[in-house]
Amino acid sequence: MNILISIIYAPLVFVSLRYFDIQIVSLVVFFLSWIWFVIAFKKEKKNSLYPLLYIVISFCTFFLEELLLLKVIPLLISVVITSLIFISYINKKSIILYFANKFSKREISTNEKEYIENSTLFWIAISSLNIICHIFILLNGNMEFWVYYSSFGWYFIFLFGGILQFLHRKFIFLKRDTQ
Repeated sequence: MNILISIIYAPLVFVSLRYFDIQIVSLVVFFLSWIWFVIAFKKEKKNSLYPLLYIVISFCTFFLEELLLLKVIPLLISVVITSLIFISYINKKSIILYFANKFSKREISTNEKEYIENSTLFWIAISSLNIICHIFILLNGNMEFWVYYSSFGWYFIFLFGGILQFLHRKFIFLKRDTQ
């Protein structure tokens, strides 16, 4: 659900601002986020953090009447994701390895676990690049560019990173691992 919200958030804000003032838009975001929060909280409490962020930002936007606050949400989410990846690396409990174990159909070897742990640094760099792009686009002021990047454009950075990771694993790591 978080991915779906991240895809529709920017276009929803963009279209809504064409017809309504910022306070109405922030109220809509607030109430939709509140519904999302209740649903997420009932399922699993930790999943309610994202909608809580939307609630707080939309509440502040209502009173401050500042569009930049609504536009900063995708950047904040990127910062949170990057922080989680970085913290997982520091604690030697890579979130990348966690998901690899969760979705792998086979046992991951010790060498491959070490490779995945080390590749967490690569994903911190990719995620940091995403933050830099978000900041640039946020400060640029072009609303259409912000809509495209914040809804689905940032996925291309991670897709490009995934392709690089796949190629590195296949042509460098696996060849070195078999020798």
